Amino acid sequence: MFSINEGELLLKVSDYEILRGDERLHIRVYERIAGESHHTFMAYPMGLIGKPEENFVGFGDSEIEALRGCLNRIKNVSIQAIVEDSINSQLPPESGE
Repeated sequence: MFSINEGELLLKVSDYEILRGDERLHIRVYERIAGESHHTFMAYPMGLIGKPEENFVGFGDSEIEALRGCLNRIKNVSIQAIVEDSINSQLPPESGE
């Protein structure tokens, strides 16, 4: 079907945006086209940097199902909190020294 290396994923990407007052949050839905993954569709809210907090990710067997899962997870969470979690997930863990 598609010639990709072992361990690689070929993904189709769809973008959405949710507007909350003056704030907006991009949501990216990935569809696995080739390669091995646990999920066919994954929806991620996109913060300022890095990958989003896993608690906000939606999964499903269709684009709509994954998007719905993501939206359900972020429904009562401020966009600022989602972005802050994204930033905090990029920071190295604090050492116990």
